[in-house]
Amino acid sequence: MLPQPSANWLLVTHLGAAGIVLPLLATIAVALRLAGQRPALRAWVLAMAAGVTVVLATKVAFIGWGWGSAALDFTGISGHTMLAASVFPLWLGWLLAGPGRRASPWGTVLGLAIAGAVGWSRLALGAHSPSEVVIGWLVGAAVSLVACASLAAQERPRGWAGLVAGAVLLSALSPSVAGYLPTHKWEVRVALALSGHARPYVRQDLHRQPKPDLAQAAGPG
Repeated sequence: MLPQPSANWLLVTHLGAAGIVLPLLATIAVALRLAGQRPALRAWVLAMAAGVTVVLATKVAFIGWGWGSAALDFTGISGHTMLAASVFPLWLGWLLAGPGRRASPWGTVLGLAIAGAVGWSRLALGAHSPSEVVIGWLVGAAVSLVACASLAAQERPRGWAGLVAGAVLLSALSPSVAGYLPTHKWEVRVALALSGHARPYVRQDLHRQPKPDLAQAAGPG
């Protein structure tokens, strides 16, 4: 049985909000560059770009055209889960690595667990289905692990990066800060502009019987 929505789950889910993750990502990116970890930074940015593209593509495809899977209850990859799994494992794995180590396995696992908690919060809040959360976690984990594999061992302290990133995370306590990027509204606008439809597809449409014909759903032209 899924947990009931609560203020605690809202706080957890904010850890995957773009308004929190993007400043955290920028802070880590600067720290990696200053530490001479340019190959890891480059791999991370490229993998992140690919992951975000996949997430947006699945969301726009459903919102605009209704392309999803009723069997899997899939309407688009969970962006919160994907972002959390893309950032926390790399950050904690690198931050907690011992001298001469590239990344801490325990730090990476902790980051993956935090991303898992974010995914669980999306279920608790009714924002996503299990398939959407699991796929988001897998995509994000792949992004993090690609970057972790590209890290070079070093002796430099990473304490300042942890303090600054931790300060960024404190903003998750403020819903107004965590939600200042209306990403879903932007996704809907893009999907409707591309599809030419007047209203977005919603989850209820996915399970409505009979399903809309794909040729009709595509609209004229």
